[in-house]
Formats: sequence, structure tokens, C-alpha cells
Amino acid sequence: MTVGENTRSRQLLIPIGGLALVFQSIAFEGTFGLIENPGVSGVLRDVLSGGLLLVATVCLFGGVYLRLRSS
Repeated sequence: MTVGENTRSRQLLIPIGGLALVFQSIAFEGTFGLIENPGVSGVLRDVLSGGLLLVATVCLFGGVYLRLRSS
């Protein structure tokens, strides 16, 4: 991986994490009442919601860490 590709991947972590967090909040938590039912229920809903929250958290904290480390 070249320096340019590494920088680009670091810059993408924060937007991907933010997008995953927004999607998880709207689809699975019912924020703003935009989506009534995402079409899944029970354990699958919990797994998808938790997975998106985990991806969002890792991407956001990883992106912030890498940005602070490089400055």
C-alpha cells in the first residue's frame, strides 16, 4: 500500500463510521420516525443493529486515533 492509498483509507474511516451510525440510528432505533419497520425482527434485528453500532464505533475511534497520531 502506497502512502497515498494509506492516507485515503484513513480519511474514509470517519465518514464510513458516521454513515453507519446514522443508518443504525434511523433504521434500527427509529430516530426521527423515518422508517417504521426495517423488515427484520427478533434476534436478527439485534444482531444487525449491534453489528452496525460496532462498525460505526470502530471506524470512528480508529479514524480519530489515526488522524491524531499523524498530526
